[in-house]
Amino acid sequence: GVKMRLRAVYLLGLAIWPIFLVTAVLLGAFREGVLTPAFGEQPAHVSGTLLFISLMLVIQWAFVARVNESVRQSNLWLIGLMWTVMTVCFEFGFFHFVAGVPWEKLLADYNLFAGRLWLLVLLTTLFGPAIIHAVLRRRAGDGKG
Repeated sequence: GVKMRLRAVYLLGLAIWPIFLVTAVLLGAFREGVLTPAFGEQPAHVSGTLLFISLMLVIQWAFVARVNESVRQSNLWLIGLMWTVMTVCFEFGFFHFVAGVPWEKLLADYNLFAGRLWLLVLLTTLFGPAIIHAVLRRRAGDGKG
């Protein structure tokens, strides 16, 4: 594989985040337009969230596979942290200040005990790159990569 400069890795990581955003918006429209009318709000929320996490992992896998030889795991922890901070800032910034969603409703999405799964999205965003990196490195070490 071709080694990338670390700066290019971080810039590529920055460029990946809008792909997450577009994916989330499209899946949100699909959830509201198709899943919610067919199955109800909570089943649509759960299936839509799990679908988004799955697609996000595919995107993360493609990114990590591309940069894997150029990075250390610590670089991918930083990229996961960057993506998570960007996501939270966008969520609170856009949905509260632009869309007018009350703070209580935004914070309610973090309540796993109420069946809200947004926290799983953030955990996947944060931990996904480093975990995928470890899996790919382990596979390469086992001769299966």
